[in-house]
Amino acid sequence: MDPQDPKTSRPARRQSSSYYNNQVALANALEVWNNMSLETGKQLVWRDHGEPPVLLETLKHCIEHGAFGGIRAAGIAYGIRAGINVFLLIIRVLQYPKSFRFTLIRHALFGKEPRTFAAMIGVFTALYKIILNALPILHLRWERSRNIRADRQFFRDVEEEGRQDSVPLRPSFLTSQTNLVSSPVPSFSSSSQSGSSTPIPHLSSSTTRRLSNARDRGYIFEPWQAAVAGGVAGGVAILLERSSNRSAVGQQMFVRGLQGVYNAWSKRTGIVVPYGSVCVFGLCCAQILYAYLLKPHTLSPIYDTWIQSMSIAPLEAIKMNRSLVLTGKFDPELLQTIVDGKSRPWNGKNSIITPPNRAGMLEQLARAKAGDFSLPVISCEALHPHHTHCIPNAFIRIHECAMLLLPVYSALHLIPTLLFKRKYLLEDPVRSALKVAFGAIRSSTFIGVFVFIFQSGFCILRNGNLANLPGPLGTFFRTIRRSKLAWWLFSSLSGLSLLVENKHRREELAMYCLPKAGESAWLLFREEALGVRKRRRGAWKGDVALTSVGMGMVMTIYQTNPVALSGFVRRVLYQFVGPN
Repeated sequence: MDPQDPKTSRPARRQSSSYYNNQVALANALEVWNNMSLETGKQLVWRDHGEPPVLLETLKHCIEHGAFGGIRAAGIAYGIRAGINVFLLIIRVLQYPKSFRFTLIRHALFGKEPRTFAAMIGVFTALYKIILNALPILHLRWERSRNIRADRQFFRDVEEEGRQDSVPLRPSFLTSQTNLVSSPVPSFSSSSQSGSSTPIPHLSSSTTRRLSNARDRGYIFEPWQAAVAGGVAGGVAILLERSSNRSAVGQQMFVRGLQGVYNAWSKRTGIVVPYGSVCVFGLCCAQILYAYLLKPHTLSPIYDTWIQSMSIAPLEAIKMNRSLVLTGKFDPELLQTIVDGKSRPWNGKNSIITPPNRAGMLEQLARAKAGDFSLPVISCEALHPHHTHCIPNAFIRIHECAMLLLPVYSALHLIPTLLFKRKYLLEDPVRSALKVAFGAIRSSTFIGVFVFIFQSGFCILRNGNLANLPGPLGTFFRTIRRSKLAWWLFSSLSGLSLLVENKHRREELAMYCLPKAGESAWLLFREEALGVRKRRRGAWKGDVALTSVGMGMVMTIYQTNPVALSGFVRRVLYQFVGPN
């Protein structure tokens, strides 16, 4: 066969062209398939903004929708928790021996914390989705059956009285028959997500139009439906959390619910409290620091240890001050530990005590052994033994605390940027990195200023000359200095440090501290007023009830007025729960 022959070359060219077209079509199909796979995978991991609600038709579809959402939420929760653990471990992994590093990484990835967190979030999401979407269907069925029973009874009474022709139809009968035909039954189909108006075979045209209208304006639930779904799901899911952490989770959810209710009320009435988050944070600081100084058993041991590490003050000095305020004296061995340089956190090479401070503490130690304890306030030499003067020490505290917390706040600012602002990060990475760095430095400085104000209260009470003023003012200051109220007042002033933080983060920090302060205040009230010190055996029921009420409030606000929730809570709920 000669290729140059026109009779043979024409079929060959057609065959070659057909082969080429098939290859192009195959390549296009593969490209479309890959894009669809990537898009589907992305939707499984991350939910885009403005996702339309899924309109469900039957209880079976509700269960399937809830189960799929629960599995998805559990996977995301596991990845987030494990990722945070690994990120925090990387920051300090070099502090541990090499033989323990692999074990620490394995525990961070596959330990109990990520598994428990994933189980709690997954169960909550699944139950919430099932109950929320099933309640409208069950309620509609109940209304239909009630109207039908009422209408049957009506016609039965009419037949018995023999007045069937003279009595008009009741409106309830017309309503029930209309609901049976044209009620907006949610539809679980792909067309509900895409927004198409493809008619459903077993529904009338009017019902199809109403479904389309419901799809266009969004699926709106009644407040009581969201409250019931959130309360039941939250109460069941909290049982999967560790018993030691249930109370903290329940308190946080309850506070978030109160926050949403207050924001919704404030928006509706137009009443706004100026610097409300700063005021709340100041009250929380007053209770938390008062408990730390005088009633440490009302705080969790982990939180008490964290405050002690942030204060960068000798633990023995805090114990001495507590004993001075409560009993008017202290154990001289505590002061001897500071003098010997064995106090925490300056045990070892960091125990550098200045000569003037050592001389002052030795003098105080001699007087204490003789029974003279002077003022009911710890001395400045014992509070900051490595710095002689109070004012320079206060500013040094800002730098020390900021550097101590800079890695932690770097993670807290970087992770939300990676999760919620990826598009902005890719468009302008330099500006995003600078914003993260500035936010981390600002938040770390906020903690430094917090400690600066807190420890300045010790020095003011110890060295203040207001007690020497004549008249009522001097008497008032002398009385305050010897009372517990002084520590509550100076602790509340530490809340002013929140003004250093970004305005958008103030409310989040206040909401974080409010459960801690509330728990401490409740334990103190229970101990002083009710005489109950230990947690009773059935207290887990209170944790379940608190979580249930809190999640009921949160999910009601989320479904009816999501703007009232904080941006962080709203974004997290949207990724886990979605529109419905």
